[in-house]
Amino acid sequence: MESVINDKEKKHSIKCCYKLSDTDVDVLFKLIELKRPVSSMELSAIMGVSKTTIEGSLKKLIQVGLVERIKRDEKKVGRPKFDYSVIENLWGKIRNDLQECAKRISSAAV
Repeated sequence: MESVINDKEKKHSIKCCYKLSDTDVDVLFKLIELKRPVSSMELSAIMGVSKTTIEGSLKKLIQVGLVERIKRDEKKVGRPKFDYSVIENLWGKIRNDLQECAKRISSAAV
């Protein structure tokens, strides 16, 4: 039960610090769980959420620096295809960002 509480606390802290929605956090944790780059279409199928919703969450996660977009090396004509993955040293970035967030919250409470 302790790890469930820790995951809930992690998700809440990440959601608060980065101003993410529940869906954004769920997408982030699914990418962590998968441990490999995936397309928005594949992620949509895995999570049972629309591709548009997934792409909105991925865009937000890229903006806050937690996810990276990786262009596939396909030689096809048309739009390029992309996969998405969490950044290298994700937990180090989150740890540093949460510490900064806590400092801002603490200084605002004075």
